[in-house]
Amino acid sequence: MQHYNLDKSIRTPILDQLSRSVRDCLLSKAQTKRFERGASICLQDEKVECLKIVLNGWVKLYRVCPNGNEAVLSTLEQGQSFDEIVALQGGTSPTSAEAASDCTVMFVKLSSICSCENAYAEISKAVLSAASNHLDSMIGHIEQLKVKTGTQRLSEYLIDLSDAAGGASELVLPYEKVLLAGKLGMKPESLSRAFGRLKQFGVRSIHRSVTINDVSSLQNLVNDDRACA
Repeated sequence: MQHYNLDKSIRTPILDQLSRSVRDCLLSKAQTKRFERGASICLQDEKVECLKIVLNGWVKLYRVCPNGNEAVLSTLEQGQSFDEIVALQGGTSPTSAEAASDCTVMFVKLSSICSCENAYAEISKAVLSAASNHLDSMIGHIEQLKVKTGTQRLSEYLIDLSDAAGGASELVLPYEKVLLAGKLGMKPESLSRAFGRLKQFGVRSIHRSVTINDVSSLQNLVNDDRACA
């Protein structure tokens, strides 16, 4: 690992909530590590000493079920963090983390909290806020699984990934379709069928490249209650 000077252009919500003195103190002790795609970052039930922040690339959080199957819980991008609570309170990681692409991760050790005034209170508040954001995201994901079809979940993902409010859009999936299927709570073959159904809505995909004739038509599909029946 190596020490790192954080690029001010990278937004890190958990650090942005700290005063400059506390933030600078933590960063002075932080280290970074580069991971190639597919490399393990940490393992489920492993003792945690540091919170982790994704500086670039993508990270997959997952759990391994008793039958050996892998459940993808989240994919994290630049600025997002994980293992916050266990890093502060001590304990083991509830998830495993793997590099979904080549990525750089910052490791921040919270057990050696600086002696700055109100440091512990500031960090605790930031960790609680991060945990709340994770919970909101998880609730939204569960809601999608409960009320949306696989085709609607894929459509919503493509809309979020597109920077177009309407009309045509071209985009590149940030990671492989196998991982995308896991993120959306689908089997790879179900994802392929969902892409097939979206052809009638003007969506074409070749490997990770996706073209959308009209983003608005996808939004209409997502909002169509009849599609959920």
